[in-house]
Amino acid sequence: MDRSPLAPRPVAPFVPSPEIGAAVAAFARTLDPSDPFFAAVAHSITPMVVSDPRLPDNPLVFVNAAFEALTGFPAVELIGRNCRFMQGPLTADSDIQRLRDAIARRERIEIDLLNHRRDGTPFWNRLMVAPVFDSNGTLLYFVATQTDVTIERYRLRQLQDDRDALTAEVARRETALAEREARLAMALKAGGLGTWTVALPEVSLTVSAAYLDNLGRPADEVSTFSFADFEQSLHPEDYQRVCAALTDTIDHDLPYDIEYRVLTPAGEQRWIHAQGALQRRADGTPLALSGFSANISVRKFAEEHRGILARELTHRVKNTLATVGAVVSQTLRDASSLAEGRRAVAGRIASLGTAHELLVRDEVEGAAISEIVERVLAPFIDAGGQRFAIAGPAVRLSPEITLALSMALHELATNAIKYGALSVPEGSVQISWALAGSAAERRFRFAWIERNGPLVVPPTRVGFGTRMIERVLAGRVSGTAAMRYPPEGARFEIEAPV
Repeated sequence: MDRSPLAPRPVAPFVPSPEIGAAVAAFARTLDPSDPFFAAVAHSITPMVVSDPRLPDNPLVFVNAAFEALTGFPAVELIGRNCRFMQGPLTADSDIQRLRDAIARRERIEIDLLNHRRDGTPFWNRLMVAPVFDSNGTLLYFVATQTDVTIERYRLRQLQDDRDALTAEVARRETALAEREARLAMALKAGGLGTWTVALPEVSLTVSAAYLDNLGRPADEVSTFSFADFEQSLHPEDYQRVCAALTDTIDHDLPYDIEYRVLTPAGEQRWIHAQGALQRRADGTPLALSGFSANISVRKFAEEHRGILARELTHRVKNTLATVGAVVSQTLRDASSLAEGRRAVAGRIASLGTAHELLVRDEVEGAAISEIVERVLAPFIDAGGQRFAIAGPAVRLSPEITLALSMALHELATNAIKYGALSVPEGSVQISWALAGSAAERRFRFAWIERNGPLVVPPTRVGFGTRMIERVLAGRVSGTAAMRYPPEGARFEIEAPV
């Protein structure tokens, strides 16, 4: 197959062989200018040609003016030549082969070929080739129509490029949207936020799984949870307030921002914080109320707990101040001198401070007896630790008993230093406690026993410290707390039910 270069075609008239020239002249004589079909073909705006397959190389024997205008070739350069002169280096080999196969099979074909004009410029040619047979089925001619579809193909290519670009942009935006939705879902999950929408005016509710989780309901209710279900979940005391807030938002565009309580199917009370915004249609009618909600039960319960702690702190401060006032007043009243009274007041207030330090560190469970003993008696224990024998199981005391026992131990140690076993080098103190009895009749026993001290003589006057030890502790433990003075050493004992 000859391939023409991308350059102007020859301008010299083509001289066909005598055989082809005679055939072309014979065909021309058969054309009748008065025949309306010939006139339609000759003057048609559609480029048309006729070739004779009975001649060598299937040459053109007729072209109309429209074909000359399309290709830029005059008829003298076309008649007697095969139409492959329109093919060039840009024409696809596969398209050429399809055309040749159809002609060889004497079949009709429609195909778009990238052809070239006389000046070498390419154009897309929509070619239709059809065989013409006589009554006996003998192939006589091929007729072909041509249409310049370059602009159409260009526009189609542009549309395809635009479509591909649009498809790529849509895919990019869908990916970005999916990423944003994933990030939003992660943020909502991390923040414990559930989304909800109330469609209006039908008042149909759509919720997310996180919203149901905040209400203590299973995620599989997402498709069935209704506004009626939401109303039933509201705490009875908050129902009217929530309904009023929804009405104000829908009717008056007020912000929907409310905290309310709900009851879960398991009977648990939870606090919910909901915020939403109203969407309206073009005519101004409400379209939907959408927003998010969060389970704020931890915060609300913490606020309640802080309030309780504040009230408890106020109560304890008042009690402590009253205790300090009573200690100061009674101590100064019983003191023989101002210096003695100052020392006694300082020691008793220090024991109060130690007890409160233990309580603050372990607010709920009180303090362990062993820790109370060690902390209160720390100023009195000798370097070798030989003067105190301390033994007992792990037992925790309530805050009230912790405070009373701390002050009692301080008074006992102070008296022992001044008058009892700790006033002489060989004296010692045994401190012990135990739990005894069965579970139903369990009892607590505590003992302070002084040994090897001076001979004990019962006091003629009961001081404030002794009165505080016996009365305060007996009342706190709901049992007996007694101070005894046998000659071998002072003894203090507590016995109370657990």
